[in-house]
Amino acid sequence: MSDSLPLLARQPIFDSQMKVIGYELLCRSSHENHATFTNGDSASSQVLLNAFTELSIEKVVGKHLAFINFTRKLLQSPPPFDRQQLVIEVLEGQRVDASMLHSLKVLREQQYTIALDDFVLTPETQHLIPYADIIKLDVLQLSPQQLFEHINYLRPFGIQLLAEKVETYEMLEFCKKAGFDLFQGYFLAHPQIMMGRKISDNKQSVLQLMSALHDPNVQVEKIEKMIASDTVLSFKLLRLVNSAAFGVIRKVDSLKQAILLLGINKIRNWVNILVMSNLGGKPHELSVAALTRARMCEMIANQLNGRAKQDSYFTVGLLSTLDAFMDVPLDTLLGSISLSQHINEAILNQLGDEGKVLEITTHYEKGEWDQIDWDFLQEHNISAEELTKIYIATIAWVENTMNDLGLHENTKP
Repeated sequence: MSDSLPLLARQPIFDSQMKVIGYELLCRSSHENHATFTNGDSASSQVLLNAFTELSIEKVVGKHLAFINFTRKLLQSPPPFDRQQLVIEVLEGQRVDASMLHSLKVLREQQYTIALDDFVLTPETQHLIPYADIIKLDVLQLSPQQLFEHINYLRPFGIQLLAEKVETYEMLEFCKKAGFDLFQGYFLAHPQIMMGRKISDNKQSVLQLMSALHDPNVQVEKIEKMIASDTVLSFKLLRLVNSAAFGVIRKVDSLKQAILLLGINKIRNWVNILVMSNLGGKPHELSVAALTRARMCEMIANQLNGRAKQDSYFTVGLLSTLDAFMDVPLDTLLGSISLSQHINEAILNQLGDEGKVLEITTHYEKGEWDQIDWDFLQEHNISAEELTKIYIATIAWVENTMNDLGLHENTKP
């Protein structure tokens, strides 16, 4: 890949059933780690054109829609992306004039899908509405009253309304009731705390299994018995171990054989994934996000340490999402699992190398490029471009692994 490969992350966009319909692609040039662009048009053009001559969109978003920010220059000459898959996001704050409106008219005639990003209704932006298929409203920027005013004004146009920057499940429920069609934000990363409610029996049994698995003194025989007591879990684990992801030479046909072949640490991590993904009432994308974070932590660790100590990084990445699965604060959950002190500190306080890698990974997945500790990465010979390669490889690995696990979006728990 060329040196112009940009930093690239993706953020899911959901419908009202919490099915992923697309991803917004977050891009920034990788030439300078702390760059600020004086010419947004040329910067965006260069980043997107260079990125997607090197990478196919399908590698990044699969069959889903790709929401990509467009500046004036890109509106005039869009890259040759698939019109059925591309959603053109018109960036906020740009001058609305005859030239822009003409560009949007041409794009609409060419059957591109057009979204207006961070839309705020003004006499100027009113002229954009007839060209829009989707309008994104920032729920943090607009007050509830302003949101209702925008919704009431825009609804008669037959445009899909997307709530962006939805940070909590409470805000998600508010936006559903308000009449939004699509939803985007970091609500998946936060638990839906229910005060005064006990953890369900299903979640309690998952915690008990995870606690036993993380007991440093646990015996192989006990792990085997615990897994064997759940027929579905046993089946999925054996299917996974025999999949291409592990590349074992001979067929593994018993749990004990799988544990001895892979080792307790790897078995522990994969059982964690299987039991967490089987919890009811959670969007499929949460499992994707958890596995993506765990794998990216592991791949960065591979660059830091070679083949040593990767399992602990995977564990830290995976368990850092546990609160969103369980709807219980993370410190409470980790207190019920027999994790080592340094793993606890890495997850809760981002301490140690595992904590540092977790911190880098979470900033990367949110597109918070300027908060990444580039000095730490450079000390370990990881460039911005290398980090993008890790992320792209992670996405591909997660897609294959979810298929191997039988965890498709339409699979019911």
